[in-house]
Amino acid sequence: MAIVWEGNKKEFGTSHQSPPVQQNAVKIRDAEGFIGKSLPFGIAPMMICMLAVFLKAFTSKEAPISPIYLVPAFLIGFMIALPIHEFAHAVCYPKEATVWVGLCVRKMQAWAISYHPLTKRRFICMSLAPALLGIIPLIGIIFIPITMKPLLTICVVSAFMGLISPAPDYMDAINVMRKVPKGAVIRDSQDGLYAYLSSIGG
Repeated sequence: MAIVWEGNKKEFGTSHQSPPVQQNAVKIRDAEGFIGKSLPFGIAPMMICMLAVFLKAFTSKEAPISPIYLVPAFLIGFMIALPIHEFAHAVCYPKEATVWVGLCVRKMQAWAISYHPLTKRRFICMSLAPALLGIIPLIGIIFIPITMKPLLTICVVSAFMGLISPAPDYMDAINVMRKVPKGAVIRDSQDGLYAYLSSIGG
């Protein structure tokens, strides 16, 4: 696929216009307001991270976080939650796709947008791919010795940011699993997310 880096912009989203949606397309969600609607989907990942930190502190008899390492930890967490998160989406698209990736630091937002249709299975995998960026440091919290607090601090912050930031993606994946029939494909647009029957579906 062609991944096009658009850099830091003043507003969220690519300037590339989406083509018209198919006549038989059904809207799955609107383009506006979905971030707010997705907030409840970040609660379970947050609780999992909190449980991991509590268990680490309980078994080690001391806090796994060192305050002096919080600044670099948040810088790394920012990279995971925004640009790296979006590149994790981008690499899941097929080779024929063009994916525009960019940042809006002013609004603490990033995007990976493509108007290429995806099968149901590929869309779900694409949506959930960034969660790996939170799962890996979460595993680190469990297995890294308490004596390695610089690394543990980075893992704690990265796990929280890496697992909570995909909340809109969790919502999209669940909606697609519930609403999109087998054989349909999913395509993004500037108006929202659509699904329609296609010969490439599966």
